[in-house]
Amino acid sequence: MPKIVDRNDYRQKLLERSLDLFTRKGYHNINMKEIAAELGVSTGTLYHYFPAKENMLAEMLAWISDQNISEYYRRYKSIESIHDRFDVLMTYLKESGDLYEKTMLLAIDFYRNSDSKQWKEVYSFFCDSYTGAWSERLNITPKFARFLYIYFIGLSFHSVAFEESSEYNDQLDFLNTLFRPLIVDAPEDMEKAAKKIKEITRTELLKKSVSPKSTAAGKTNTKKAITERKNND
Repeated sequence: MPKIVDRNDYRQKLLERSLDLFTRKGYHNINMKEIAAELGVSTGTLYHYFPAKENMLAEMLAWISDQNISEYYRRYKSIESIHDRFDVLMTYLKESGDLYEKTMLLAIDFYRNSDSKQWKEVYSFFCDSYTGAWSERLNITPKFARFLYIYFIGLSFHSVAFEESSEYNDQLDFLNTLFRPLIVDAPEDMEKAAKKIKEITRTELLKKSVSPKSTAAGKTNTKKAITERKNND
C-alpha cells in the first residue's frame, strides 16, 4: 500500500524545519535548491508545496502565528481566572522569546522582499490574531490589546540586539508590574488597583518622589522670595 501523506501536515513540517535556515542566513542568501537540500527533499517536492521562495516566507509567518496562538489557547482554555490567564500569558511570552526574535527577522525580510499589499495582508493577520486572543481571554478592549501588541513588537525588535534573554525577560517583568493592576486587579477592586497604580507611579515611573513636606517647603520658599523681591522694589 502506498504511504498516504497529509499534505497540510507535511507542508507545516517543511515550514518548521526551514525556519532556522531563513533566520540564520536571511532571505536573500538562500535559494530554493539550498532550502531543499537543508530539508532533505528534492527541489521538485519543495516547488510542489511552495511556488516560490516568497510564498514560503509568507506562509511561514502565517504558520508561526497560527501555531503560537493555538498553543496559547490550549494552555488557558480551561482557566477561568483572569489572574491565572495573565500568568499563563507572561510565562508563555518568556518561553517563546527566541521564536519571536526569529519571527521579527522573518518579518523584516518579508517587508523588504514582497509587495506592500501582500505584506499588509500577512501583518494584519498576525496582528489581528494576537490582539483578538488577548482581548478575549484577558477581558480587555481591542484598543488596549493592540497597544500591548505594539509594545511587544517593539520589544521583539529590541531583543534582536541582545544575545542574552535577560533584557527581554526584564522588560516583560516590567510590563507585568505596570499592567497587572489594570488587567487583573481593576475588574475586582478598582480602589485596590488605584492604590497599586499610585505606588507604581511613585516607585517605578517617576525619577524622583516629591513628598508633601518638600512641596510645602518649596511653596513657602517661593512666597518668601516674592515678598523679598517686592520689598526690594
